[in-house]
Amino acid sequence: MRITISGPPGSGKTTVCGKLSETLGLKAVVFGQVFRELAAEKGISLGELGALAEKDPSIDAGIDARIVEIARTHPDIILESRLSAYMLTRNGIPALRVYLDASPEVRMCRIGDRECKNLETAIKETQDRQASEAKRYMKYYGIDIGDRSVYDLIINTDDLTPDEVLDRIVSAAKARNMLVKDPKAIPDRWGKRPSDRTIGELLEAGVIALDKPSGPTSHQATAWVKGALHTDRVGHGGTLDPYVSGILPICTGKAVRLTDIVLSSDKEYICLMRLHADRSEKEIRAAMDKFRGKIYQLPPVRSAVKRQLRIRTIHEMEILDIKGRDVLFRISCDAGTYVRTLCVDVGEMLLCGASMAELRRSRSGKLTEKNAATLQDLTDAYVFWQQDGRGEWLRSLLKPMECLVDPLPKIIVKATAVDALCHGADLSVKGVHMLDPDIRKNALVALMTARGELVALGKMQMSSEKVMAADTGVAVKVTRVLMEPGHYPRMWKYSTDIEGLPDQQ
Repeated sequence: MRITISGPPGSGKTTVCGKLSETLGLKAVVFGQVFRELAAEKGISLGELGALAEKDPSIDAGIDARIVEIARTHPDIILESRLSAYMLTRNGIPALRVYLDASPEVRMCRIGDRECKNLETAIKETQDRQASEAKRYMKYYGIDIGDRSVYDLIINTDDLTPDEVLDRIVSAAKARNMLVKDPKAIPDRWGKRPSDRTIGELLEAGVIALDKPSGPTSHQATAWVKGALHTDRVGHGGTLDPYVSGILPICTGKAVRLTDIVLSSDKEYICLMRLHADRSEKEIRAAMDKFRGKIYQLPPVRSAVKRQLRIRTIHEMEILDIKGRDVLFRISCDAGTYVRTLCVDVGEMLLCGASMAELRRSRSGKLTEKNAATLQDLTDAYVFWQQDGRGEWLRSLLKPMECLVDPLPKIIVKATAVDALCHGADLSVKGVHMLDPDIRKNALVALMTARGELVALGKMQMSSEKVMAADTGVAVKVTRVLMEPGHYPRMWKYSTDIEGLPDQQ
């Protein structure tokens, strides 16, 4: 697919473009680099080249014509350019059009660091360049560079890492690959994107990747979070033993109802295993290789589940270090895999015995150590928000509850059907806007709005293929409603493909 990346200088376009190219395996064309190289060839600054381009339209015309030509001849490509979204829209070329933004202070600091310039020089050159670009675009194309209506996705990168920005774009790109049941559905102009929610709204339906220390139980850690955030409803997903540290997903408010989704997500651990006798590195590696893939496990005697033989899958197992009898390894596995039992089984295969010395959970589903918060972090971030009005830190620690349903197949429902679902109605075929391909009957699915809001969970009553072919019938039986009624207008009696709406009549 085609993806355009646009935004002002310093918003992170080039960095994200490179990561996106690597992740999706698509070629990336950065037209800002073309402009920089042209300035270097002429021995002038970007500002001077911009002033020259104001007098000589052939400079911009050549670059912009190349954008359209490349887009037409390459159905799968990433284009990083200020005007790519406008050019492709005018020429009727389909693409996912992304706009990255950032505050002036953040952008100037990034530009100064990137180009090894002091902040004052970076500010002056950037302001001159932006003024020149705005003047040229309006003069030659009649384009108001401040008009963002052409973009499908707008992301503020101030408080986001490049990887977080990447995740949002990849999610949007996946949505573009959905099956479109009704292309004439009324555009979604209600609701609020999860990224636009206030801190208060995130506390009412959010997720925290807590870095639980060794010592307290998961219940104690959850109680401390509840006290630190002064919120009534808090729950954890995926219990950690007292002396195990790492990621403990904490759900707040309505998100507590999704803890079972967290429990079923795959996990990643870092484990220190101690052998009870000396074995060679070759023997250790050969034994552990046999535990990749599907394995049988019997939960330990002291466990919260019924002791019966069950099958679990080890997706990855990487030995990080071997020192004497100590073996440090990383494991990615299904939910419900007992690493302590795995260590015992490895010891039995080596005929020497082994036990788990230390364990840390480094990932639970999509929650990783990268953005994990300690108990001290949460306490301080909440105080900064309440007493000083500085909520950036707390916002960076709170994730929308939608991140918990990332592993589930999704159905985008029509705006006219949202309020009916909020009142407990099942989703009919007529209420489906888009859906993931290859969803099987009876599969658990997440019902979403076009703005990425989670409406409800339900069970598919027919496969994706049958939904696309059917004109009537129940597509999804709703089992759990997460969105409050009234968030979207009540439009049950209106057709879903008409132009007029109740508020327009």
